[in-house]
Amino acid sequence: MLAKYLVRRVLATIPVVIGVTLITFMLMHVTAGSYIPGIDLNPNLKAEDVEAIKRYLGLDRPLYIQYITWLAGVGHGDFGRSMIDGSLVSSHIFDRLPATLELTITAILLGILISIPLGVTGALRRGSKIDHALTAMSVGGFAIPAFWLGLLLILVFSVQLQAWGLPFLPSGGVTTPGLGGGDLLDRVVHLILPATVLSFVYLSIWSRFTRSSMLEVLSQDYVRTARAKGMTERRVVYMHALRNAVIPLVTLVGLELPALVSGGLVVEVVFSWPGIGKLLYERALQTDYTTVLGITTFAALLVVAGNLLADILYALLDPRIRYA
Repeated sequence: MLAKYLVRRVLATIPVVIGVTLITFMLMHVTAGSYIPGIDLNPNLKAEDVEAIKRYLGLDRPLYIQYITWLAGVGHGDFGRSMIDGSLVSSHIFDRLPATLELTITAILLGILISIPLGVTGALRRGSKIDHALTAMSVGGFAIPAFWLGLLLILVFSVQLQAWGLPFLPSGGVTTPGLGGGDLLDRVVHLILPATVLSFVYLSIWSRFTRSSMLEVLSQDYVRTARAKGMTERRVVYMHALRNAVIPLVTLVGLELPALVSGGLVVEVVFSWPGIGKLLYERALQTDYTTVLGITTFAALLVVAGNLLADILYALLDPRIRYA
């Protein structure tokens, strides 16, 4: 049953993927056309040299042929070649992927581990001062831009603490230069500030979502029945209510799978974190639209995978849900 469901879902995602790639491909073409970054900086290039470069990159072909050729390559894991140096886009993606995974997985785990207890606390103490404080924190998380929070933490925990002669946190990068790649402690220290900023975004959303879901579940008949049978409040909350309350949260977490690629672009740029998000930002400024297209497509594929993963986790968490 699960195998048939997975096959149907995968087949249903094919038109979605084609639609996303087609729209993105057309937007890249409208934005950049057949422009080759840096080609106008060399006055010695002749017209035939420019045409040879375009033939090598496939830019002399009709647009639909370019798209079909590129899409066929994506099916084999080839996202094209960079317009900057002709290197494989997939190699750039997978070179930057470990740093992005390190950052985003840490941030997502922190967000889950902190937001669920906060959401449960807010639901159990609805209307209390604690609930109002948690609400204010969540609103702050929505309102505060990630780049501003990142710069503020750098100013306080990196610049100011260092000026006071106190232990301070690094302001950017993955490791300290000169340590030969950095040991585990060094990497963890560099991870603290960017992971905190990125997890704060998740924390603000997921804690409020958990609170709302818990309030709805706690009003259900089966919860009142469990209490009427003399079951302890702790067991009612954590064994019955919470299991059903976190099911909708699975969707939000599953949809964060593309963040494993982008890594929170703003956070990576602010903290000079060498991940895919920073790569996307750098290549967009350089008009390397084939790399931008490859990263965007990779993220779109992860959106599809995230939705599929969320549906599977639904059925695992709630036996009432059946594959259809």
